[in-house]
Amino acid sequence: MIDSVQFFVEYKHVFIITHVFSVIVGMGGAIIADILFNSYISDKKINPTENKTLQILSKIIWISLASIILNGLFLFLSDPIRYSESVKFITKMIIVGTITINGLLFWKVTHTSLKKFNLNDTNFHHKYVRMRKLSFAFGSISIVSWISAFILGSVKSIPISLSQSVSIYVTVLLIAILCSQALEYLITRKK
Repeated sequence: MIDSVQFFVEYKHVFIITHVFSVIVGMGGAIIADILFNSYISDKKINPTENKTLQILSKIIWISLASIILNGLFLFLSDPIRYSESVKFITKMIIVGTITINGLLFWKVTHTSLKKFNLNDTNFHHKYVRMRKLSFAFGSISIVSWISAFILGSVKSIPISLSQSVSIYVTVLLIAILCSQALEYLITRKK
């Protein structure tokens, strides 16, 4: 057991560098994917080229997320007692969990469903509006979460309790979702 802990301690700097790099790549990919997706659905469909672009970005994001989780685990194993008491680390893991669930829901609910829409369906407009609202909400959760993870990874510690940090995160998420719905309404109204 001591030898394995020593391994994680010895290579901790490698895990930190890989972890930070993965957050940067994942965050960049997620922001670009969110922007492109909302641009692509403006014509109420995703063509094969647009779908391929989103699939490539999705793979990059999922690989980055897997690397974040794996390197986070390695960091945790380098000092389990310290990390299990770290508000910053626990908050970041909650955010990574949110990113994962949000990404799965976005892909399953929004992206996959949009490809199944029937343009001859008289209820299509209502389904499209609902899907567009959901895509804006998922996008806002994604952007806020990735940026939050990046900020937490950039600071040494946070001077608040876990409940305070999670409350701030949830509040910012709710504000972002409300703003996304207002933005979606303004964009739709202009059209």
